[in-house]
Amino acid sequence: MENVKSSLIFKEYIVDEVSFKLNRNFEEKPVELKVDIQSSITKDDNNMEVNLKVDLFKDISDEKLFPFTMTVTITGMFQIENNTENITFDANAVAILYPYVRAIISSYTANANINPVILPTLNVAKAMNQDNK
Repeated sequence: MENVKSSLIFKEYIVDEVSFKLNRNFEEKPVELKVDIQSSITKDDNNMEVNLKVDLFKDISDEKLFPFTMTVTITGMFQIENNTENITFDANAVAILYPYVRAIISSYTANANINPVILPTLNVAKAMNQDNK
C-alpha cells in the first residue's frame, strides 16, 4: 500500500459561500444548464489551498430564460508530503473538491423545492489543460 499512497493529502474543506436566488419570472420550460467553474490555487513547499467557485446561470440577460442563479464557493486545504518527483497536484486537488460542490448544489436545489440540479462529472485534468491553452 505504501507504494501507491499519494503525496497529496486532503486535510479539509470549508464552504465559503452558497448563494441562491429563485427567479419568479421564469417561464417553466426545459433549460440547458449554464455552468461556470473557476479555481485558484495558492501553495508553498508543503501546503496547498484550492478555491473552487461554481456559478449556475450567471450573466444571463433575459430573466425569463433561467429558473434561478446560484454560486457555491469552497476552499480545500491540502498537504504535500514526500514530493521528491516535483509532481504538480493542481488537477488532483480540484478533482477531489468538485464532488463536494456537486453534492452541495444537488442538496440545496432539492431542498429549495425545484428540480434538483446534478452537475455532470468532469475530466478535471483535461478541463484545466484546455483552460491553460
